[in-house]
Amino acid sequence: MKALRYHGNRDVRIETGLPEPVIKLPTDVLLAPKWCGICGSDLHEFLGGPSTCPVHPHPLTSEAIPVILGHEFSAVVLEVGPEVSGLKVGDKVCVESTQRCRKCANCLAGRTNCCIYGPAFYGLTGLGGGLAEKVVVPAEQVFKLPDDLPIEYGALVEPLSVAWHAVELSGIKPGMTALVLGSGPIGIATILCLQAKGAKTVIVSEPALARRKQAEEFAVDYAIDPSKEDAVARVKEIVGIEGVDRTYDCSGVQATFKASLTALAVGGIAMNIALWEKPTQYDPADVMMRERIIMGSVGYTGKDFAAVIDAIATGKMKNFGKMITARVPVEDIIEGGFNELINNKDKHIKIIATVAPELLA
Repeated sequence: MKALRYHGNRDVRIETGLPEPVIKLPTDVLLAPKWCGICGSDLHEFLGGPSTCPVHPHPLTSEAIPVILGHEFSAVVLEVGPEVSGLKVGDKVCVESTQRCRKCANCLAGRTNCCIYGPAFYGLTGLGGGLAEKVVVPAEQVFKLPDDLPIEYGALVEPLSVAWHAVELSGIKPGMTALVLGSGPIGIATILCLQAKGAKTVIVSEPALARRKQAEEFAVDYAIDPSKEDAVARVKEIVGIEGVDRTYDCSGVQATFKASLTALAVGGIAMNIALWEKPTQYDPADVMMRERIIMGSVGYTGKDFAAVIDAIATGKMKNFGKMITARVPVEDIIEGGFNELINNKDKHIKIIATVAPELLA
């Protein structure tokens, strides 16, 4: 079997002759991955890891580097275990990649994204991933795609689910107003989810011109350049002096964290989705005096995958296909994928790769 494996910092290799995975449990599904998105966490591992990729055997997978990469993927069903229902050979699917123990209090409460042994994902912590020719996944984490949806779009369900989980957790309601700080891949996904949820006004604050233009292509209501104007003042010009109902920090820097609080209305929620490289500071008075709430969101659960697929199938989620800005074969993933995102990140939202060369023909 061919797969892309992570060996360490700036060391990813296409390898052949690897053992093929087989179904061991009656509830397993054997898949042939077709398309896989390159995530910011993949870049983090490539540039500064290993981090999530385990150096020592992981408690959930018993694997350590080298591990197969790829956690944002779509696939075709090759085989199903004898106790699997609702899936059949040939189905187009996507995978909810979070690994979990299924025994801790968090897992038992349905918060599998917060398993005490996490963070852990297929495609990062072992047991295969979407940049391999085959992978075995529990059926409960395999979601059938609409028949008329191109299979490459199935690779977008995972990043959209990250945003959906945050938007759902924030309690957004139709008619509410929202500010998204940063319009990278997760920022764009958040805009799409807010639109699908019926937000009245969606504003993005983004200093990079190319990314502001991308946000405008996704029909964001207003795009602010915080390097040229006071983003909070502009937000309040748009929605009123009270501020917005919800903010979503998709950048993870001091300036966006502060803006995420001060742009909020009384009782508003500041949702952090960003991964932070260092601690931030804030004035607790910004929270106390206006009874604001700071929340965090990590990953997703199966409910989010089901909700995103339903939003796509019913037409509530629009323009999501525009997120794909390049398609590359796995053999070109370093230069055409990782290095392209590192050197030209403002040109791209999502680069997807495939181990199936016929898909690029």
